[in-house]
Amino acid sequence: MSRLRTLVAFSVCGALTANGAIAGGPFSFSNPNKLSDTFMVMTVAYALGLSSTEDNFDGAIELATSIAGTQIVAEGIKGLELERRPNGSDWKSFPSGHSAAAFSSAMFVHRRYGWKPAIIPYAMAALTGWGRVRADAHYWHDVLGGAAVSALFTWIVVDKYDVAQNITVAATPNDIHVGFKTEF
Repeated sequence: MSRLRTLVAFSVCGALTANGAIAGGPFSFSNPNKLSDTFMVMTVAYALGLSSTEDNFDGAIELATSIAGTQIVAEGIKGLELERRPNGSDWKSFPSGHSAAAFSSAMFVHRRYGWKPAIIPYAMAALTGWGRVRADAHYWHDVLGGAAVSALFTWIVVDKYDVAQNITVAATPNDIHVGFKTEF
């Protein structure tokens, strides 16, 4: 990933979380609720920022579709009320919606742009899941369930971005030429 794309992606993340606007105040590892909220949003922002610098928002549509599909299924499963949360607040523990959104974004980056640019969003998604477990909002299998639901939608919906291929048609006075270019 070029320095410019990295800068833009992190700038979007930083702008969204500046002054605790998303988390409702500064976060720390001692406040896992705010930490998981912040990292979930940062993962989505990273994927959106990367998409906007790579392919003129075509990927943003796939990102939105992937996250929306993931959340619809996750909320549908939660509606079955299969498991009580560790903190006892309700019966909507499985799967983790925060983790589903974060892993959907990380998997989007992986599927569309490759594994190297996905390292950072996977780390942020893992911290999102850790925060949900640490906050007693979910069990680890809830986090894994959210990741599994997101994997299903992301790998079906998201196409691999192929910047290196194009077809050129050129006409000359004597004949027509068709060229195909690819990079590895």
